[in-house]
Order: sequence, then C-alpha cells, then structure tokens
Amino acid sequence: MAAPKVSTDPLGDLWNHTMSPERTHLQCFYPSKITMSGIWLGDSPLDFSLPLLLFQILVITSTTRAAALLLAPLRLPRYIAEILAGFLLGPSVLGRLPHFSDIVFPARSIFILDSMSLLGLLYYVFTIGVEIEMHTVLRAGLESFCFAAASALPPFLVGVGAGYVALGTDNAPKTQAQLLNSLSFPIFLGATFSSTAFSVLARNIAELKLAGTDVGQLSISASLTNDIFAWAGLTAATALAHVRYGPLLCASTLVSGVLLFAASYLVVRPLLLKLARRAAAGEVITEFQECSVLVGVLVAALVADAGGTHAIFGAFVFGLAVPNGPVGVALVEKVEDFVVGMMLPLFFAMSGLRTDTAKVTNGNVAVLMVLAALAAAFLKVVSAVGVAGAIGMPLHDGMSIGLLLNTKGVIELIILNIGRNKKIMNDQSFTVLVFMSALITALVSPLLAMVVKPARRLVFYKRRTIAWSQPDAELRVLACVHVPRDVPALLTLLDITSPSNRSPVAVQALHLIEFAGRSSALLLINASAPTSSFSSPDTSGRSQVETQYKHIAHAFMAYEEQAAGVSVRTLAAVSPYVSMHDDITAAAENQNSALIVLPFHKHRLVDGGMVVSHPAIQPLNANVQRFSPCTVGILVDRGLGGVAGGARYRVAALFFGGRDDREVVALATRMAHNPGIDLTVLRFSQKGGSFTGSEFDALKERKADDACLREFRERANRSVSGGEVTVEYRERGVFDAGEMVAGIREVEAAGKDLMVVGKTPGLSALTAGMAEWCECPELGPVGDLLASKDFQTTASVLVVQSYARPSVGAVSLELGLGGDVMPAAARPPRPSALL
Repeated sequence: MAAPKVSTDPLGDLWNHTMSPERTHLQCFYPSKITMSGIWLGDSPLDFSLPLLLFQILVITSTTRAAALLLAPLRLPRYIAEILAGFLLGPSVLGRLPHFSDIVFPARSIFILDSMSLLGLLYYVFTIGVEIEMHTVLRAGLESFCFAAASALPPFLVGVGAGYVALGTDNAPKTQAQLLNSLSFPIFLGATFSSTAFSVLARNIAELKLAGTDVGQLSISASLTNDIFAWAGLTAATALAHVRYGPLLCASTLVSGVLLFAASYLVVRPLLLKLARRAAAGEVITEFQECSVLVGVLVAALVADAGGTHAIFGAFVFGLAVPNGPVGVALVEKVEDFVVGMMLPLFFAMSGLRTDTAKVTNGNVAVLMVLAALAAAFLKVVSAVGVAGAIGMPLHDGMSIGLLLNTKGVIELIILNIGRNKKIMNDQSFTVLVFMSALITALVSPLLAMVVKPARRLVFYKRRTIAWSQPDAELRVLACVHVPRDVPALLTLLDITSPSNRSPVAVQALHLIEFAGRSSALLLINASAPTSSFSSPDTSGRSQVETQYKHIAHAFMAYEEQAAGVSVRTLAAVSPYVSMHDDITAAAENQNSALIVLPFHKHRLVDGGMVVSHPAIQPLNANVQRFSPCTVGILVDRGLGGVAGGARYRVAALFFGGRDDREVVALATRMAHNPGIDLTVLRFSQKGGSFTGSEFDALKERKADDACLREFRERANRSVSGGEVTVEYRERGVFDAGEMVAGIREVEAAGKDLMVVGKTPGLSALTAGMAEWCECPELGPVGDLLASKDFQTTASVLVVQSYARPSVGAVSLELGLGGDVMPAAARPPRPSALL
C-alpha cells in the first residue's frame, strides 16, 4: 500500500478541496475562546466552548427527562424517550425554528459535543460488557441457541437482501471509493435488523414479571447470543468498509479485532480474576485498582480505533474480560449512574441531530427500508413460533419470545451511527432506520401485553390453608429468601413442621432480588442447575447476586438430601420491591401453595438487637398478606437457625380464637408428630364474657375453635402415647391484657425457641387498646408485642395469617392490610402494665 503524500502546499490543498465534488463545509472559529471573562464585560456565554457545552448538556438532559416523564404513563422503555428527545432537538422539529440550531448547536461545537457523547458511550458499552459473562452464553442450552439463531439469521438475510436492492435502486453517481464503501452497507443493515438490546430487554422482562418463566429465561439467553453476533457483524462490516484500500488492509482490520479480543481474555481477564479472588476473600479494592481498570477501557478503545475497527468495540471487549463479581459490581456502580444519567443522553441527542426528515428524498428506498424493517421484525416472531412448535413449547410462548427479541436499543443506534460516520449509509437511510427502531421497540410492550396477559390463566386449587381434611396430605410451602442469612431459620422452621414420607412437604425456595434497573440481576436465571455449584466452588467470577443464589440453592438442596419427605425447588424473582408481591403471589398460585413464609424486615445483630434489613421489606410483607392466595407466615428470626444440632426444639403456640389462630393450631398439629419438639399450646379465654359482634357469630367461632382444638388433642395424644413426643396443652382465663401478657411471659420464661401466634386474635376486647402502640401492623397486636424490643425475649416468632376468600366489593379494614404504619414519634408508649 502506498504511503500517503505529505502536503507541501496547504493553500493549494485548500483550493483543491474547495473545488472537489467531495468537498465539505469549512468552519472557522477562535481556538482560544474556551472560558469567558463574565457577562459584565459584555461576553455572551454561547460564544465560548465551555459555557456552551454546559448549556447544551443542560438542554439535552432536561429534554430527555421531560420526554421520559411524559411517556411514563405509556410504560414505554426509556430508550424511546431518549430517541424522542434527540429528535425534538434535531433539525426535524426545533431545528426548523429560525436560528435555533445556530444558537444551541452551532457547527463549531459539534466536535466537542460528539467527543463527549462518544466518551460516555465508551463507558456505557463497557458496563454492558461487564454484565455479560461469556460462560453464561456458552452454557446456554440448545433451546436458547435455537431461538437465538432463528431470531438472528432470517432478519440478517432480510437486511442483506434489502441492502443490495437499495444499492441497485440508487442511481446517483458515485466515486469508486463510495461504491466500494457501500458494499458493506448490506452487512450493516443485516446486523441492525438482527440485533437485540439486552439491557432494554432485561427491563421489559422485569416489568412484565417474566424473569422466572421459561419465556424470560430463553429470551435473556437468546439476546446475549444475539448481542455477541451483532458485535461480530459490526466488526466484519467495519473491516469491509476498508476494502477500497485493498484486501490486505481489510484483513488487517479483522485480525486486529481478533487480537484485541484474545489479549483481553488471555492477559487482562486472568489479572482481574486474581483481583476478584482477593476481593472475595475480603481484601478491599483500592481506588488505584479501580482507576487502573477504568483507564484500561480508554487504552482498549484507543487500540481498537487505531486498528481500524472502532473505539466502542474495544470498550465492549474490555468489558467482556472483566469478571462480573465484586470487581465488576464495584466498577459498574462507579460509572453507571453518571454515564447513564448525564453522558448517554448526549449520544442520543447527537443521533437526533443527524436525523433529518428533510433528507428523505427517495421514496422508493425509504419504503424499502420500512418494509424491510417490518419484515425482519415479523420474521423474528414467526421463527420463534416455529422453534417453539418444534421443541414442544406453547405457541403463544414462542410469540412472546419473538416479540421480546425485537427490542431495540443502544447497540442498534451504535451500528447506525458508525455506518453513517463511515459514509456506508446516507442520511436518508439513517433517518428511516432510527425511526423504525423506535417504532418497533414502542410496539413491543403493548403487543406483549396482548399476548402474555391472556395466556395467564386464573389458577384454581383447593388447599390454600394449613388446616385440611386430610392432615397427612402434602403441604406445599413457598419459602421466600432475601439474602443467605434468611436460610437457616427457614430450614429450621421446615424441620419443625415434621416432614416425613407419610406427610411430605414440598418446598419452593424463592430468592427475592430487587431489580433497580441493572440487567446484571437477571443474569442468574440463565445459570445452570444448582448442582453446578458443587463442581464450581470458585465464585470470584460470578456476580454477587448469582453467588447468593448459588448459596441459597445449595443450602436447600443439602436439606432435601438429608431430610425425609422433603422436595425442594429453587427459583428467583427479580422485581422492584414495589411490585414484588405480584411475583410472590404468582409463584404461590403456580405451585398451589398452602403457606407462604416471609422473613421479617429486621434481622438480629450479634448483641441481640434488631436492625432494619431494608425499609421496603415491611410494605412488601403487608402487600403479600393483602393479596396472598393462601396462608401467610412472617418469621421474626432471633437465632432460630442457630439451635444446636440434636437439641429438642421448644415451641409454644398461643391460641386466642379466630381464623388465624386455628391455622396456628393446624401447624401445631403437624409439629406434634415431631419427636424432636417440646410443644406447648396455651389457650386464652376471657373471663366475664366475650365482646363479639353478635351472639350467633360468637357461637359459630366458638364451635370452630373447639373442634380445631379437639382434633389437635386427639392427634397429640396418639403421638404422646409413643413416648417420644412432649406435648402440653393448657387453658388460662384472663380478665384483661395485663393478665394475658403475664400468661405469655410465664410460657416464655420456660425457655422457648419459637412462639407461634395468629395475626388477628379472636378475643378482640383483650387487644383492642394494643393497636395504638403497634409498631408493625403486619404482625398483629400479639405478634408485634413479641417482636418488640420491650418484651425482651430471645424466642423467634412466627405470625400466621389465614387465607380468607375475598368477598366481592368488600374492603378489608383488618389491621395491617396495606395500612400506614404510625411513625415512632407519634406513637404513644407501651403501657407499663404490659411490659
């Protein structure tokens, strides 16, 4: 290849450029006008580079936020709002106003603004690479690869075909360089149509509550594979853009991309894995180490750009080399909020400034691009339906996967911008394809709502309570876990319920993961079966969420192996806390659960005190109680999981009467079969009459209570006759709440590991005044008392709320059902007589 000529006549070169048909506009400006001296000296802020850049950033971010706010009721992805904001600021809308573009986006500022946007885009693409683990893609099952291939190859072929047809219909005169450059346009178009935005898709899946379903899992896995395919297509298309310089340079571009990928995995990744192992062992990641990795992003981007691919490709490959463990989480948290909130909107604004409807002049080519984009989207859905039919999945699930894989995002916009900047596609194709990207993404959500929602049938099942006409029938329990420290107490509680081959317990452990906008939380649902945790003890390369999920699954699997009559399945629910109760209730319905066990929103410290784990857990528990399809138990753990192995569990069940307390006795009936339990059931009765709504209701409740306790005593006597079980039943009459609390203290003084109470006691007159100082309404008056620091007990507490069939049009006024919690400052102190 001939070396480029060195210019000896700048003025002659300027004249030749001016007279050339490939000439561009020349802009002259003062390079020293960066900062201003002040408006008091007559300076205008928009005449200087830095004030103008700050003003542009403010305009862009404000417009983006306003567009997101206006589109929020439509529940569209944020990508749509960012595209809309860029379009509004571009020449198609506000740019048509006189002097708007000259004042806000003058040509002399575009270089700086474009460079800033690309810098933000580098780090955003880096975070995408960090959140994608190659081993997650490689270990995806055959079904996932089938969906990925079916959703990528047909649209790619449509893009290639449409690209060549578009080139054939373009009769405009072209130079040899332009002709050779346009040969890579079909590849760019195919990569654009086949791409799927993983980050946008992850948010859609979380909002649609599909994270734990086969549809969500397969869509995430297929989108990861499609992303890798799109980046490979982008690299190939960029290399083909250099074909006009000769095949050697084209091959050199491809080789440089491969070498960069190899260097990232063979040199950078081992070093970062070593750092991740040290961080997992407790070593603090220093600021120097974090900055070194962030500087490495710039180095990789520079090398990729120098090699002829693109700087964005280098940042993405470097992100792939970073293990998604403690190091990856720390780096993402460092840069993501600033990059996504401030820098990424600049890239969308630059794309909007390049989107000009006035450039759409060739109607035939524009219609061809629109039809090709729609055909590619339609083929994705058809291909996904075909794969679903071939593997035996419901066809509507295949349609849902096809629609989800039509989600577009930054990756497609990156491909379009690179194609335009390298003169591979003209302004008309760029404008049409940006519009179609936004349109198809906007249509995905409503179409999914039409497809997914009708497919969700109402689940009807009979057993929704612990109490059942066949006491030895299988008890199905949904055990919810936020973090691994919740597991020991839940396993001990399951052990106390006396599972056996004669009376089995089916457990579904549900790992509750807060979805705060990061797609990395959804990566764990693509993990292999929990058995893989046995053969892969090194967790340094995994994300914190996936590591926790593996630990939780391992603990429940180990319990299943050692306990008789127990079957366990571990799943994950990824959702914002505000709507997480939907995931819990849906999981309970799908499993036909009779009991949901929730961890309390406080956990025990080493000194015995209780501290709030997460403030959103308390309203979550209240919402689950309100909408639950079965009985709900909230477990206040004060060290229940720390009971010494081989020791007998000491359990007390308090009975005041009513529906919730009958569930307590039903649970105690199961416990009575456990030879490792010392069980005490204490029934309270009110002396001097019962203050109930009517005599008929009181008599009905009393008969139900007596029948429940009679069955308990009969079954307990049969168990006690074996000589291995210790069951004590007592009754105590009380006049007021003070005597009631004294009776509870007597039981607790004997040393109990667990106390089981109902949420709403039947003797309402005894607890009527206790609601005034109730700190946790979801526990009820008695449960709140036992869980408070004022009661000073070391026993754990299980508060049970029985399932009640909802009445049409009725509004529950029961304490704690979605009600507001009284602030501590406004709550009166507990009466000293109760303490």
